[in-house]
Amino acid sequence: MVLRSPQDALYALVSDWPINGGVHQQRAIDFCRAWLAGRMPAETVRQAFILAALEAGVAIDDDGEGDTNSSSDRPA
Repeated sequence: MVLRSPQDALYALVSDWPINGGVHQQRAIDFCRAWLAGRMPAETVRQAFILAALEAGVAIDDDGEGDTNSSSDRPA
């Protein structure tokens, strides 16, 4: 899965997340919604998503350009 925006991250957090109820997951959801309302910078949302991924044990590959990708999309 390739996430290109906080909107993509929000979908992943509420629809495809392996655990529910994590503190970082909820914070990332709140930050994504704040971004959609124009109250949060995308970089802050990205950092919150990364923390939520670490909390849930979701592997990520951060290419440094603002995209957060599942490592399953790339060879190990």
